[in-house]
Amino acid sequence: MRERAFFLTCLIAVLVLALLGCSVGLGSEARVTATATKTPHPLFTATHTPTLTPPPTNTPLPTNTPAPTDTPMPTNTPVVVTATPSPTDALLLPTATHTPVPPTDTPAPTQPPKPAATKTPVPATATPTPKPALDFKVKEIVAFPDPDLSQSAFHNVYFTVLDANDAPIDGIIFEEVNNPPPVQVVSGSKGPGKAEFTMSAGDYKFKIVGNSGGQTFSSETTHVLSVVFGHAVYDDLIRGGICANEAACQALGPSHYSYSVTFQRTR
Repeated sequence: MRERAFFLTCLIAVLVLALLGCSVGLGSEARVTATATKTPHPLFTATHTPTLTPPPTNTPLPTNTPAPTDTPMPTNTPVVVTATPSPTDALLLPTATHTPVPPTDTPAPTQPPKPAATKTPVPATATPTPKPALDFKVKEIVAFPDPDLSQSAFHNVYFTVLDANDAPIDGIIFEEVNNPPPVQVVSGSKGPGKAEFTMSAGDYKFKIVGNSGGQTFSSETTHVLSVVFGHAVYDDLIRGGICANEAACQALGPSHYSYSVTFQRTR
């Protein structure tokens, strides 16, 4: 490559010199008198031979180099210094034996089981004194047809009073308590242990209050006894055979009946 360039350079120099010579000859022939002769300067030739630099090749880009990983620091290895016993110590000291180290955590002492709690008996409270039982109770109430009074506006209550052994008692006072002023009747006036009370259109209740000797008694009070339609207790009518059930009693409408009432001594 360099030889070819040198050859071309020389060839160009020869051609330049030839052209210069021709131009000088022509000038001398055309001019008769030359006032001055020009001395031609030698043609400058380049002494530096250019070297062709090959185009740079594509340099591959550097690849990503992974970052170095952290190298773990070396752990401190404990240096165990063993004392080398001297011959004298070896003779004097006994051979060491491994003594077990007691555990540092001392178990808590077990507590003795607690004795079962015994219930302290609660002192008995004062038992309230029971109320004295009533002297008389209502034993039976029955409504029944009364043929003798069927045509009358009045109907009767027929009382009977018995002791605890079912024997009749005379001199017992019955009192009507639902209508003032109170009205009283005494047993024995209509036979042994018997008395009568005449009702009109109203509601009545009775109890025993004492006897003819001035003694007072406590007693149950009857429920309402009445001949007013719808005021009577239907169970009284059913027990006396006036009607078979409540619906039949309601269907009777106003009717004529009386009551049989029995009181009995409780003690």
